[in-house]
Amino acid sequence: MGIDLNVISIILFYAVIFAYFYIKRKNIVRQMGVIFLYKTQKFTGIMRSIANLSPKFWRWFGYASIPIGFVGMTLIFGYLGFALWKILITPASAPALSLVIPGVRIPGSIYVPFWYGIIALFTVIAVHEGAHGVVSEAWKLKLQSSGVGLFAVLPLAFVEPPEKKLVKQPARVQLGIFSAGVTANIIFALIALAITTFFLAPLASGVLVTGTTAGLPSEQAGIQSGEIIVGANGIAVKTTNDFAKVMLNTKVGDVVTVKTNVNEYKIKTVSNPQSAGKSYIGIQFRQNMPGWAWHLSNIFFWIFNLNLGIGIINLLPLGPIDGGRMLQVALRRFIAEKKALKIFSTVSMISLFLLLANIITPYLIKAASLFQ
Repeated sequence: MGIDLNVISIILFYAVIFAYFYIKRKNIVRQMGVIFLYKTQKFTGIMRSIANLSPKFWRWFGYASIPIGFVGMTLIFGYLGFALWKILITPASAPALSLVIPGVRIPGSIYVPFWYGIIALFTVIAVHEGAHGVVSEAWKLKLQSSGVGLFAVLPLAFVEPPEKKLVKQPARVQLGIFSAGVTANIIFALIALAITTFFLAPLASGVLVTGTTAGLPSEQAGIQSGEIIVGANGIAVKTTNDFAKVMLNTKVGDVVTVKTNVNEYKIKTVSNPQSAGKSYIGIQFRQNMPGWAWHLSNIFFWIFNLNLGIGIINLLPLGPIDGGRMLQVALRRFIAEKKALKIFSTVSMISLFLLLANIITPYLIKAASLFQ
């Protein structure tokens, strides 16, 4: 049995984290049984320095974030409603949400390689909480503390604005602070996409075969690990997307002509065991590019996806997360307190239902199908 580097990485990472938390145990605050927070002033000083470079810029950054926040809130709320309806109407459709725990394979969820996921998750929380903190400091609302922690096993970061002073600020100031985190995530995701598109993607040079499945067409045709696919069905293949498009346009039983840097192969497709009805040749592959570029591409891929996905989910009008706090402020600005609270509670409950239903329903449908 080979060494599972993913499992070793998880063990070493959390061993270091738990050891550090044990050493700093006097400074660790435990909340709700599974949340562990390490409060410090080190990060607060960094955010204050950034804010002081140009307070006016960061205040306007907060203002500009407000419409982005409300548009995002509307989109995610509507999207989750539509996605749930689609799952109920078409049970075979792909889930709209996926639980993401780096290094852990969850059936029905997207697998995120551990180190790529941890690095990407660090950028999500650092950028998000950092933006909250910087905009707060730009308004002279000095942070009480900031720090890092764990929600069960998931890393997190936090900032603590002076809550009593914050709620007394004009609505536009509160909304700017609450929406700044998601805007920063979106900007960071776009930067990652730009780096990948303009600097890393041009380094792609074909599709590297990393393995074949025993007894399936690719192995039977003689393709070997290490060969580089440069064409398929007469179409030049430079990226994995190029190859995937060719495969999507083939049917089960079709013959695919695969050209590599070594030979040309005629391969008859079979039905994909993981997705019945789709063509499959039993090959594992990845983008062929220099090793350093390959790892950077993966890192930036997950930075893009996690910053965009987790950032926008934070805009859901639910309880204490950013979207929920924004909705509370907006309702109280235009509606009487009692009525605003009632509306917020209703929207928050619907949001929680949509969130949980999108995660759980695909599993329930799959379980029910087993008994039919």
